[in-house]
Amino acid sequence: MIYSTDNPIAIQSQKWLVAALLDLMKEKPYDKISIKEIAEKADLDRSTFYRNFKSKENVLNLYLNELAEEYVNNLVEAGEIDMRKVSKIFLELMYEHIDFISALRKNGLSGFLLDAFNKYLPYIHKLTQDKFPHTISEEHLEFALAFNAGGMWNMLMKWIDEDFVHSYTDIVKAFYEISNFNFVKK
Repeated sequence: MIYSTDNPIAIQSQKWLVAALLDLMKEKPYDKISIKEIAEKADLDRSTFYRNFKSKENVLNLYLNELAEEYVNNLVEAGEIDMRKVSKIFLELMYEHIDFISALRKNGLSGFLLDAFNKYLPYIHKLTQDKFPHTISEEHLEFALAFNAGGMWNMLMKWIDEDFVHSYTDIVKAFYEISNFNFVKK
């Protein structure tokens, strides 16, 4: 649970706690990081941590939700959308935060990323539903969204696992090619 507030001081404390956790994840494994360390790194008391978060997973979820919201905003700003642009915008954002995403993967937490983005799938679908030549029945929509999100997530994880052997452009091209391959004309 994340304490939701309009209080600027609480919002700033949350940002400091997120930054502290991200910094600590560069130094040591996630499971070795204590809440006390996060609070100290943020120059805050542990009580401030607990006023804002129940756990360090909540800190991760706040940051991941912010990334997912940034992705949605980038899609909105893009205007005309196709699968190449959808994947390009996703991969650009992930590349901007690749150290964090890699740390998630290294710590066995990459599923948190997928969970965060899955929450936004219905909204992303609303943004893009009339942009593609093929429509999906409402009955199968959730499966289609999960299929695409899982595919993009798995490609990102494979790219990280292979130490970025392929270029960012190659990954975007691959996703676009796969999307075209999966499209069946009637």
